Amino acid sequence: LIPFVLAAFVSQAHVFDLSINKYEAICSQPVVAKKKNKITHVQFNPVYPVIIIGDDRGHVTSLKLSPNLRKMPKEKKGQEVQKGPEVELAKLDKLLNLVREP
Repeated sequence: LIPFVLAAFVSQAHVFDLSINKYEAICSQPVVAKKKNKITHVQFNPVYPVIIIGDDRGHVTSLKLSPNLRKMPKEKKGQEVQKGPEVELAKLDKLLNLVREP
């Protein structure tokens, strides 16, 4: 799971899993009460499936990711799946190399 959150000007947070699809959000959630408030900060919790989002008025919203969004892809028969932060960092580096200029 390579989580990525895009905090849009329309007061919504769009959650992407870059290892599955980098063009389509897996979840979109309105996070600020008024449209005139702008999202200024997004922070992931490294231990728990929680995202904290702050706006320009000082309001903080805490979002817990749905269990459906936390599921890991199923293992294929006969295939050994590597796990751990090193594997996830390698996936992220591979994805970033696609968009970096040579």
